[in-house]
Amino acid sequence: MPEAGNAKQNWEGLVCPVCRFVFRVPMNHNGAGVVCPACAHLLQIPSVDQRRMVANARAQTSNKVSVSRYGLKKDIGDMMFKETPGGASSDMADDLEPLDASLQPKQLIDDSCEQDDAYPGLPAWEQDRPVAASEPISALTWILSGSLLGVSIVVVSIWLMVQSIDDDITYDASDAVAEPQKDISSIDTRQAEESRMMKQSKKVVVEFLEAKTEADVEGLIRTPEVSVPRLRAWYDRDPWVTPGVRVVGHKNSIIINGDTITMDVQLDNFDIKKIAVVKTVAGYKVDWESWVAWTSVNWQELFDLRPTDPVEVRVLCKRVNYYNRVFNDSTKWFAVRLSHPYSDKSIYGYIDSESPQFHRFITDLVREKEVSATLKIRYPQNSPVGNQVSIVEHMQSGWVRSAASNHEAESPSAH
Repeated sequence: MPEAGNAKQNWEGLVCPVCRFVFRVPMNHNGAGVVCPACAHLLQIPSVDQRRMVANARAQTSNKVSVSRYGLKKDIGDMMFKETPGGASSDMADDLEPLDASLQPKQLIDDSCEQDDAYPGLPAWEQDRPVAASEPISALTWILSGSLLGVSIVVVSIWLMVQSIDDDITYDASDAVAEPQKDISSIDTRQAEESRMMKQSKKVVVEFLEAKTEADVEGLIRTPEVSVPRLRAWYDRDPWVTPGVRVVGHKNSIIINGDTITMDVQLDNFDIKKIAVVKTVAGYKVDWESWVAWTSVNWQELFDLRPTDPVEVRVLCKRVNYYNRVFNDSTKWFAVRLSHPYSDKSIYGYIDSESPQFHRFITDLVREKEVSATLKIRYPQNSPVGNQVSIVEHMQSGWVRSAASNHEAESPSAH
């Protein structure tokens, strides 16, 4: 309890003359400027000595007023005991009781006014008490006041922003007229062209998959001067068998990339395969090399022949961690497993990781689970095994040969 009393005496309450916010300052404040917590106005308050001098001056003035009023009442009382012109003073003196000398001036002023022992002679409503006598402001009050102030600032800021946005987006009919319209006709034209491409490419795919003879197939493939010799050598060993088709564009898996349309097809045996059709000057034609995953040397014979000259292959590539024999240095080589869709035998290919031409291909291998690519590979001289090769060139991603690279096969009769 004593500590609470001391806390009340150590603080003095003030009222901001600008916003009427009530706050408090230490009793021993030196009189320097104080910033109001509510409106942030700089206030100049009296020092302790100045406040004491003002309080004493007010007390002296109040005492003088009290004495003056007391004297006035006393004079009136004395007049009541004096003789009147009618000679009735003696009678009045007998009827009136003398004033009680013990009556204090503060009681004579106004008996109905509540008195305070700290300020004798003044009624409670005239006393200029310091605000410090009031209860100190609690921490909760400060928190609530600050929160309300913050919310008010946020609300005002949002309102100003909304007004600013409304001013910025004022509708102007001239702007609406000047705004360029979307070229809907070009969108319609592109959609119509894509629809025409899919229709014509699907027709060619059906003709290719339903072809009865190799001659029928030769008339449906692109770059016949390059692909027909490869096709004849390929089917010389494994004759053409009509695949048949159930669904063209299986599950709507159709991708248009420039002049190339790639789609999945479901064959008569329910296998799902990918086929590519390319727009040429002679119309839409099938990319036969990507259909059969063509290699310049038969994939099954690679393991036995072990060619040291570069061989073109279309393979599925997957990063592995296999380093052995000639390629045992993992700091120099990047290991890749190469597989062919028509064989269960794989080859381990190794890329010189310091060669800049392979940086993008290596990035794809690190990022993707499996990558299809057209590569050139070769065996080291006197290779002791048939399943380790060096990857000497990354020709392209995917198996569809670009129109700008109508390269001839090293050996057109190769299979």
